[in-house]
Formats: sequence, structure tokens, C-alpha cells
Amino acid sequence: MFRRELIDNRALTEQAGAFHPPYPERIGDFWGGQQTPTGAIVREDGSVLFRLYAPGMDRAEAVLTAFPDVQIDMIKNGEGFFEGVLPYSDRWRGPQDVRFYLDGTLFLHPQMPAHYRSFRQVNFVEIPDPESEMILLRGVPHGQVVREVFYSRVRGSWQRINLYLPPQYRAGGEYPVLYLQHGLTENENEWIAMGKAPYILDNLLADGKCVPFIVVMCDGMERLEGEGYWDFTSFGQMLLEEVIPFVEANYRIRAEKSARALAGLSMGSEQASVIGLTHPELFGALGMFSGFVRMDTKTPFFSCPHLRALRDDPDYIRANYDVFFRSIGEKDVYLPVFLEDRRHLTELGCSDAPCWHEIVYDGLTHDWGAFRRALRDFAQLIFRPASPEGGTP
Repeated sequence: MFRRELIDNRALTEQAGAFHPPYPERIGDFWGGQQTPTGAIVREDGSVLFRLYAPGMDRAEAVLTAFPDVQIDMIKNGEGFFEGVLPYSDRWRGPQDVRFYLDGTLFLHPQMPAHYRSFRQVNFVEIPDPESEMILLRGVPHGQVVREVFYSRVRGSWQRINLYLPPQYRAGGEYPVLYLQHGLTENENEWIAMGKAPYILDNLLADGKCVPFIVVMCDGMERLEGEGYWDFTSFGQMLLEEVIPFVEANYRIRAEKSARALAGLSMGSEQASVIGLTHPELFGALGMFSGFVRMDTKTPFFSCPHLRALRDDPDYIRANYDVFFRSIGEKDVYLPVFLEDRRHLTELGCSDAPCWHEIVYDGLTHDWGAFRRALRDFAQLIFRPASPEGGTP
């Protein structure tokens, strides 16, 4: 049995469109109809009751996106409700995307939380995870989330960035900055909506486990004009020429290499690696979460231009970075690529550098459970005083 705090803490039940949990669905007349909880109802044993009201449909099922073999057949009762139960398992603990199908057609459940992935709104459920303690709302000082809009000449369009300002920012002083990127098909809101980055950092700061720093979250993707595809090759230029100067001009920033970090998940890890390894004069710490050091999963390691410096200079990582962090879930589909990158980096001597940190999270997949843990662990390493060997304590 799980304690209620791991089920109904507001950090777990908030929605992208509302801070409060979903209301019960009104059946029939909106104002006077019967109120019935629908969507995903998490029970104290960790199982989830999925309930969907669709009296005109014949068949419904729910599927965990990360586990396509896990299909919950939903049985229809005489009142028009489909119901099905997902038993608890360590295999799918934490935040999980859910797809509903009605008579074979994909359906977004209106009574469930949703976030932005795959270029669309996607339902999800927070299945109890003992390590969710890191994101729970507590009676501690909380930072601010600020949104800024600017016109990008690089992309030829308006852009939005989100910033997390630690609670200490209100009192004055200058702060280091982490530029933190999302994954493929996502956007600048995901580290707030799903990653719970502000809550993770609030709690770490309250517990004295990290130093206060600002986080900047950009949209790392841009649709090509007139096409339904994407282009994130312009992100590096926009970050270096526009975002960093904008942030440093408008916020109290320590504008030196040792106070600047770059990290991201999945696609964002590629961006962190390519940009960060190409510009060692700008970034003192790099974090690749559930991702890669190479520029994509198919390009051979040494065919990546940004990695040639590692082959040419065996001390490149040791000499240029205070923190070089990699992490991934044990069940991540990209684990073979991660391990191949590890083999190359080890052969090059990178793993012997004091700045080297690597974690494989037991039982986790390519999901937000792993990404949240990565931010928690990376945040405790960065912007610390460097040790005599050049790494972090």
C-alpha cells in the first residue's frame, strides 16, 4: 500500500491547464447531471482504474505508450461506462503516457491530465513511484517560473523561453545558469509540466543538496515552412547568438564558463553534446540524459564532427569540463547506443576523468521517471567548487 502523499500530492495531480486535479465528469446535463470520477483513478495499492464514459461506442481500450504490450481491455457496463484496471508493477512506475482507443480510433480523454508530446496533447497518469518524493510539493521556499518572448532572427519567428528563478533570486546576487533542453516532438514547457523541474530544485535547495541556479528552457524544435516535419539544426545558433545574450542582459547572471551548464534529454542530449563539446569555452558542465554523445542514433561515433576533438586530444574532457554527466534507464530502447558510446569514450580515456559521472537507473525506460532522476542527480553536481584534479567533489 502506498501512502496518500504519493498519490494525491498536488505536484502529482496538477494539470497543464489547471493547478487543481481533474474534476469528476458530469453525465448528462452539465450543471445538474450526475458527477462521476472518470479518467485514471489511482488506488492505494498502486493499481489504476481507467474509466471512460462513451455510451455510443462498442469497444474501448487503454494502452501504455512506453509498453505497447500492456493493453487494458475496458469492459462496458449498462450505464455506458467502460472500465479496466492496470495492476501495479515496478516496470511502469512513475509518469506514463496513456492512449485511449474507442472503436479503434485514438481518443484524448477530457478528464485526464495531458502534456505535449508527439506534436500533440497526450494523456498521462502518475503511477506511484517511491522516488516521487523528489517532486512533492512541500512547505519549503519556492522559486518562480518566468516566461519571456523574443523575436529570433536566426529562425525568423517569435520564440518563447521559460526560466526557473530559485527562491534566493528575490534577495539579490548573481547566479549560474543551466540551459536545459527537452526531447524530440516536445517543447519548452515539458520540463515544467512533466519534468517538475521547479519542484525538484526547490526541494534540493531546501535540503541543502545543490547550489541555487537559474534554469533556462528553450524550444529546441522548429517546424519547416509549409511542412509537417521539424528542423532543430538552427537551435545551436539561436542559443549562442540570441538566447544566452538575452538572458545575461536581462537577469542577474554570473556570465563565465564555470557558471554555465548545458543539458538535455534524448534529442536534447544530442544538442547538449554537439553544442557543448564544440564550445568548451562557454560551458563548464554537460549533461546527457537518456541519450547520446553522438549527434543521432545512426551516425557512427567517429563520423560526428564534434567528437573528433576527443580522439585528437585524450585530455579534452578532463581539461575542459567540471562535470560530464551521462545517464539512462536500464530498460531504455536506446541503451545499446548508450553502451556503445561508453565503449568509445572509455577507449579514449574519458571515463578516467574526475569530471566523469554515469548512472544507469534500474528498471526504467525512456520516460520521465528516468529524466527526473537525471535532473535531480545532475543538479547536485554542477556549479560546485572544482577539485584540484579538475572534477567536482
